[in-house]
Amino acid sequence: MRNARGASLDETPPALAEPAAAEARRFFRPAGRRGAGSGWRVVGGGWESQAAGSYAQRRDFPYWEIEYILGGRGLAELAGRREALGAGAVYAVGPEMRRGRRSDVRRPLRRHYLWLDGAGAEAALRAAGLVEGKVRLVDAPGEAREVFEWILREGARRGPAAEATVSHLAKVLLLKLAAAREAGAAALAAGPGGEEAADASARASFERCRELVDAEAARLKSTAEIAAAAGLRSETVCRLFKRFLDTTPGDYLRGRRVRLAAERLREPGARVKEVAAALGFADAFHFSRVFRAETGQSPRAWRAGGGGERGGVAAGAAGAAQATGAARAGSSER
Repeated sequence: MRNARGASLDETPPALAEPAAAEARRFFRPAGRRGAGSGWRVVGGGWESQAAGSYAQRRDFPYWEIEYILGGRGLAELAGRREALGAGAVYAVGPEMRRGRRSDVRRPLRRHYLWLDGAGAEAALRAAGLVEGKVRLVDAPGEAREVFEWILREGARRGPAAEATVSHLAKVLLLKLAAAREAGAAALAAGPGGEEAADASARASFERCRELVDAEAARLKSTAEIAAAAGLRSETVCRLFKRFLDTTPGDYLRGRRVRLAAERLREPGARVKEVAAALGFADAFHFSRVFRAETGQSPRAWRAGGGGERGGVAAGAAGAAQATGAARAGSSER
């Protein structure tokens, strides 16, 4: 199976692959020790764009699954119950639960997923606030999305180091989801008024802006465009990014576009000029200058593998530090 750009996908068995996916990037690593005792391990994961109006149904699946909705609309059917799905929805499903998912015709679902194996998987998910078959919204959807993307990148690699990195990132994801649950509970306990409610509202506005940048980085060109898409004033967007991420909207947008470019440059047959044009850079020279400033390498050197796995891990670590800084900034405001 291949993706829309013709790049080879994973070795996920056809019986486990999502039949309703129109486009996908996946990894599957069943080999290795099954989580013993109270342990668990990641056996697979991926990103999928569902076909418009598609319906997928499963039962007797061998693994626990975390499903995180990136965008679009749809319905989940979980043990006979129906729940609406939209951006930021997350839920866990056990091996024996009957489940189904219907994607909207006009706004098909896009999702990340992760498969866990081992006797300790259910307890780990419960500790993160993921009760089997119950859909909830993530308080910081941008952070969850970034961790899923890091897991997907590392999952595509092979070797003990990559497997250890995937395991650590999965634990980071569960910690992020647990923190988001606690933040949501605190906001509800605070009631409709007061400083806590104002802080929760500001955080929600910030995450909406960041989700827009993460999803539309190739289209958006300026802070004004981000503000217009989010329905806010440019000054408000600038204050939100400074408060929760200690950066500017323009710097965050530029970093996101460079990360997307770095991923596309590693795809077979990628050309610097085409990648630059696809991501909205004025020309290849401007793109090269921005890329070098962000990564310390030229696009051609990166494409040739000059950064190696160490460079990729360093980039992920930098992003993780940025996300952690955002979480701390949000906590310090409460």
